[in-house]
Amino acid sequence: MFNNRRHRWCVTFIGLWIAATASFAQNPAVDKGFLIKGSVADSSSKNPMEFVTVALKSNDGSIIASSPTSEKGAFELFTEGKGNYVLILSYVGYKTYQSTTFAVGASRVIDLGTIYVLAQASTLGEITITGKKALIVNMGDKLVYNASADIGNKGGSASEVLRKAPMVSVGANGEVKLRGNSNIKVLLNGMPSGILAKNLKEALKLIPASTIESVEVITSPSAKYEAEGAAGVINIVTKKKMKGTNGSIDLSGGNLEQSMNGAINLSSGKFAFGLTLNGSQERQRNVSTLERSSLAGGVKIGELIQRSDAIQKDKGVYGDFNVEFTPDSSQKVGLGISYWKGHWPQQASLYNLYTSGVERTEYNQKSYQNGNFGWVDFSLNYEKKFKRPEQNLRLVGNYSRSNDKSGYVTEQFRLDGGPYFREQSPNKGSGHDLSFQADYGHPLSESGKQLIETGLRFARNESNSAFTVLSNHNNPGGPLQEVPFRSDRMAYFQNTLAAYLSLKLETPGGWGFRPGLRYESTHLGGSFAGPSPSFKATFGNFVPNMLITRKLNDQHDFKLNYTERIRRPWIWDLNPYVNASDPRNVSAGNPRLRPEVTRMLELAHSYNSPSGLVLNSSIYGNANSNAIEQLSRVDSLGISYTTSQNIASNKRLGANVNVYMQLSNGWTMGTSAEIYHVWFSSSALNVKNDATFYAYTLNSSYILPRGYTIQFYGDYSNGYVTLQGRNSADYSYSFSVQKELLDKKASLTLGINNFLRSNFLQKSIATAPSFQSNSANWYYNRSLTLTFSWRFGSFRSTGKREDQAAGKQERPIREGTKPGRKF
Repeated sequence: MFNNRRHRWCVTFIGLWIAATASFAQNPAVDKGFLIKGSVADSSSKNPMEFVTVALKSNDGSIIASSPTSEKGAFELFTEGKGNYVLILSYVGYKTYQSTTFAVGASRVIDLGTIYVLAQASTLGEITITGKKALIVNMGDKLVYNASADIGNKGGSASEVLRKAPMVSVGANGEVKLRGNSNIKVLLNGMPSGILAKNLKEALKLIPASTIESVEVITSPSAKYEAEGAAGVINIVTKKKMKGTNGSIDLSGGNLEQSMNGAINLSSGKFAFGLTLNGSQERQRNVSTLERSSLAGGVKIGELIQRSDAIQKDKGVYGDFNVEFTPDSSQKVGLGISYWKGHWPQQASLYNLYTSGVERTEYNQKSYQNGNFGWVDFSLNYEKKFKRPEQNLRLVGNYSRSNDKSGYVTEQFRLDGGPYFREQSPNKGSGHDLSFQADYGHPLSESGKQLIETGLRFARNESNSAFTVLSNHNNPGGPLQEVPFRSDRMAYFQNTLAAYLSLKLETPGGWGFRPGLRYESTHLGGSFAGPSPSFKATFGNFVPNMLITRKLNDQHDFKLNYTERIRRPWIWDLNPYVNASDPRNVSAGNPRLRPEVTRMLELAHSYNSPSGLVLNSSIYGNANSNAIEQLSRVDSLGISYTTSQNIASNKRLGANVNVYMQLSNGWTMGTSAEIYHVWFSSSALNVKNDATFYAYTLNSSYILPRGYTIQFYGDYSNGYVTLQGRNSADYSYSFSVQKELLDKKASLTLGINNFLRSNFLQKSIATAPSFQSNSANWYYNRSLTLTFSWRFGSFRSTGKREDQAAGKQERPIREGTKPGRKF
């Protein structure tokens, strides 16, 4: 239940909210400058166009202000002086548009209505504005990485794409982190995906990089988003559907990865159909060493030395079929079916030496780990747009089911080749997920700038897992016998009911306020066929957030954000299945984990210069007191046991900056830097750790004559810190060359990654009262990839892809009341 202090806080919060609503409704601020606004649409399809460059030009030829259009095609430009101006619109593949001269001064707000642009690009007199998308765009509550504008994403998977997104890092082992925190919520086209939550590392490999339009990094999500994800939300947005009959084919081959991806779209009347198919395979190799000392009272009582060589070969297929029916301009019904299937077997050899006093255990080991996973998802959604701006209703239903088979076979041999022992452990699981979500937005003003949003969400998750261990440890060379105390069946369920209320307030003076409150009630439980006791838990979380924005002028925007986020343990964390493929390093889930709550405060600034320089920066702090951390302990026999527990707290204080600039007409560069200090503490273990982390990236491309483009990308970080240790530096780099073919309908891209060395070495240390360890991992990640891409058919954009789970934070601008015009 709420304690009194928090209850008073929420009452105060809601009271201030109501007062603010009344205040803004009665006393709107008046800006001293002038606002020029409007929207841009395709002259043929009449659909809004995103990322069109809009520039305001004065009589003397200087650019006063510029800005890209939002997803709705809307733009806003500010100027402080009266006078005569010209508007210039530019976008790749469209004719550059220049308005007739119009006067500014008679009214504070000039609404230009909807401007329609024609296909076929052209150059305007003495000034040329390139319509190439900026790689990083600030969209208010999120930073957007435009993956489709980066030629380095022609081949590979979503893992490589996420690595280039601001504030996101992907380690050599595939772990995804946001601001150094792996507790994130990853969405696909605005919708939660069970496969991304269950096994993010492997699921990302099944999403082709060439199908991704953009990656949205959201550190200040509104109440409309699920509260899951302590560090924030990452939304992977795939490419829009195109009207007409058209398709694309991407073929990629290389020494480590091969993939085929095909998509076809067909629209006829009020119906639109889309089909995407992908198949991929990847080879990974990891060589590692481990030296670990067992301690008792600070005294060394044993030592373990291991050397291993593991090869994993991943294979996966992904398919998506969707149908959209648009009965009229205000309604849309969509049906989608997605299928994922992955297979990731791993073979490893290991040398083991353990000494303790006079005891000496030495053997060679061969192990085979197998993972097979299948997932099918059905979705049905309905959207209704009303006549009033921003008034809409959205209903979304999802059902998915999964089946997975995993396990291991381990064989140990004496140095003379004789059998030591053999162990086998199959693990079978299945799951069913059902969810329903309803969202409604209601404008409080005629323009839609004052908006209230509310909604409900219900989700039911069921999982079953059966695991068995067979061993001949007590009879080397004999038949395998079941080990009863390590075999069991678990049934798990989780029900989540959520409701939210969010308010968006904007003033002509450039202020914006977005208070919100979300409540999530969770009821979960699990039972076992064996002697393990069943468990149940019920908990509720009020998740408040407040976003305050201030637009000083066309160049400077500020944002102050406070939010709370939670992380619920997933079945993978809770499953007590014991993985003992390496008997010296055992891991298992913890069915008694509780959600962790993180509170975050952030101050951000965005600068957009008329020259095209874009700079986004922020400082932030976050903290929680019940963090879920993976903890290891070593017993007196030198065996390590790893599981997750709620026994730590952590705090972070950091800053990050992202810069994008157009150095010349064909040369663009983007760079980012991040630094934070983190403090970990566990009173239960009497362990503390802290360190400073820093990272930076560089991404640059140059357009050459005759359809060639070159691109370079690199990133570096000094290594992450955990409660019990830290890693050494992590870095990667790539170089790509693209050649356009077949009248720009096709391209050939050559990419080379980490080409200076055949492998990457990462070291890590870990300490605890019971052990001290040093490990080294060599990741063989040097690769060469050649990708052929071809688009065929007729293409007309259908406009933006609807975000089905969360509203956008762009300033809501209604399309002008004046009729569409071309001046």
